[in-house]
Amino acid sequence: MSSGARDPVTVRMGSSTDVDAALSIYVRSNLVRRKGRAIPAERIEQVADNLRNPLTWFLIADAGGESVGMALSMPGREDAGAGPLIPGACYLDLIYVLPDRWGEGIGGVLLDSVLDEARRRGYSRVQLSTHEDNERSHRLYRSRGFVPAGRTGVNVAGDRIREWVRSIDESRPG
Repeated sequence: MSSGARDPVTVRMGSSTDVDAALSIYVRSNLVRRKGRAIPAERIEQVADNLRNPLTWFLIADAGGESVGMALSMPGREDAGAGPLIPGACYLDLIYVLPDRWGEGIGGVLLDSVLDEARRRGYSRVQLSTHEDNERSHRLYRSRGFVPAGRTGVNVAGDRIREWVRSIDESRPG
């Protein structure tokens, strides 16, 4: 985190009362990352449904009484999430930080917390997909031991994406 008057960041498990805040962080950050291009309404609804789904879990990063980041995870599934469960796989669906807090290390704190929670839940690896042009996220994932898995595709918004993966070593923290 940068030095200055910013409040310290804490990460906690999200609950049903945090769904609106998590969704707002996703929309606000994603709009800036997409340079104002609209997010398809079906994707926003999918994210809202995933935040409410009892099979998923999400984390909230708070600072000074404000939610400033979020991460959403779920069991990994084959066929881009539509198929059977992949044993030991956790899928990190989203990780977003409010744009005015970018560069403060909040994404790293959230990602470390995701890895810790996935390990606690007994997962052996975490996988995710990110936009091919999102160098900021690529740096974050590489810094935490993720590697490109070689699979690429196009998401519902028509953006090119790449899959990343990282094994979780039970003997050490994320």
